[in-house]
Amino acid sequence: MKPIRLCQHSVVVLVISFAVLSIALSGSAFAQKPGVNFMGDKPPVDPKSAAEKKRIDQEYQSTLKAIPDQPQKKVDPWANVRSPAPAQK
Repeated sequence: MKPIRLCQHSVVVLVISFAVLSIALSGSAFAQKPGVNFMGDKPPVDPKSAAEKKRIDQEYQSTLKAIPDQPQKKVDPWANVRSPAPAQK
């Protein structure tokens, strides 16, 4: 059996393609580093806007409580597929 001979050109192409592939696959791993924050610091909260948000949330919750509970209907997704009565023997 003859040993496979690679010319220099194919070895260079193989090494470069392996390097590009390994860089491309490891790029997503670097994006998962903990402690990296691209959002920056949050601006300080204005007390007036915080009070307004709290008031709006309270109004929303009171409106939700005013909505009466609807009785839950039994859902049968196969109702239109089944025959209305079982076959009698």
